[in-house]
Amino acid sequence: MATVQLSDGMTAYELAGPEAGPLVVLVHGGTIPMWTWDGQMAALHGAGFRTLRYDMYGKGHSAAPAVQYDRALFRRQLQELLEALAVPLPLHLAGFSFGGAVAAGYCVAFPKQVASLALIAPVLRFEEGHPMLRTARLPVAGQLFVQYVVLKKAAERAARLWAGAPDADRYGRLFQEQLLQPGFDRAFAAFLRSDALDDYSETYRQAGKVMRNTLLVWGDHDTDIRRSHIVRVRDWLPQADYHELAGAGHGAMFQAADRVNEILVRHLQMASRQA
Repeated sequence: MATVQLSDGMTAYELAGPEAGPLVVLVHGGTIPMWTWDGQMAALHGAGFRTLRYDMYGKGHSAAPAVQYDRALFRRQLQELLEALAVPLPLHLAGFSFGGAVAAGYCVAFPKQVASLALIAPVLRFEEGHPMLRTARLPVAGQLFVQYVVLKKAAERAARLWAGAPDADRYGRLFQEQLLQPGFDRAFAAFLRSDALDDYSETYRQAGKVMRNTLLVWGDHDTDIRRSHIVRVRDWLPQADYHELAGAGHGAMFQAADRVNEILVRHLQMASRQA
């Protein structure tokens, strides 16, 4: 893991894999940082791809600046990181959960910089089905609610995502370390209060107009991302190669890594030939 200073703070990242390989930028979700993608590294590198993954602000080992944790912040962080590392363009972009929304938003803002887009269980409108988000957004009580209730629930939810997967104990330790990072609880509360988890309908609609090579993956046991939301995303991304993983939940990245890897590598190989 390396670090780079960007305009809003220090960003932790990892650039790995074959130096001459096509670059795949991997964007993690709202609670689990860059090690979300641990189960994909060997498959991507073995297929000849170079990977760039990083921790979003307020997550993992990146800084937790006292700023608005809105979608503009995360889009700016990604753009500045790519500029700072002078990566070759166009690149392939993959996002999981909230990272899917970030990746789609980046494609809309910088369509010429992205050769393909892969969305794995992308967030559409998180508030639907998650009523705690409304309480977390209260002006004063919200911070205490996040600190004493939401973070505990988030840890329990995260543990379910990697339950039974290889390295499950290690992931649990890493997540607890994240909770102890200075400023994490404050940054997470600011993240929940911002527009970061609001409606991304227009984002996906616009992404459908500018992106040609698109992959969409979802597990049919996913209780975090509703089927009705995936149906809408598919409507806005009619060109997307859609794969539904039978029996997989929101933890497919951990618990069904082999299936995710096969689909993702095939998508990237096809997109690279067309780039």
